[in-house]
This record gives sequence, C-alpha cells and structure tokens, in this order.
Amino acid sequence: MSMREKRRKKRVAFDNWYDTTLVAIDGTWSHNAKLHDISDSGAKLRISSEVAERACNEEFFLMITPDGRVSRRAKMVWKDGSDIGIHFVTAPRSPSREKS
Repeated sequence: MSMREKRRKKRVAFDNWYDTTLVAIDGTWSHNAKLHDISDSGAKLRISSEVAERACNEEFFLMITPDGRVSRRAKMVWKDGSDIGIHFVTAPRSPSREKS
C-alpha cells in the first residue's frame, strides 16, 4: 500500500514549495523548511540533514505563517532523503481544563 493510500485526511498541495520554519519547543533552535503539502493531521516538508537529526528526536513547532501566528506542534514520523513527514500532535491538557 502506498503512502498516499494510507492517508485518511485530504491534503492541500502547493505548486511551489511554501517557505516555513521549524522551531524547537524550548526555543533553542529554529530552521527554515519548505512545505510541500498539509492536512489536518500532518504535512510533508523538505529540510536539511542537520534539521532532520534534531527534528527526529523531539517535538517542535511548525510555524506556518512568517509571523508565527499560525503554528502547529509536530513530530517527525518518516524521512526519505531531505523530505520528511510530520504528524501534528496535541499538547497535553492541563488538569484544570479536563475538569471543565
């Protein structure tokens, strides 16, 4: 079964790769990336090998807009050369929000 056949969510693909930024959760690093396609659950990016080493070991923010107003918390789920697949994750809920 191909990668595309496993997808459950419809993806929006960009004709020209879209410039975006990956930022560490703790803010200690950030790197430019190119966004190829995106869905509600994840995205495909092109990154440098230096970024791949960092991104594969931890969660990070995908800054979708240049000003950072639109971002998603993510984790890398696959790598093929300089292309990676990421899955959007939800931050753990605080105990006060769970009781509401």
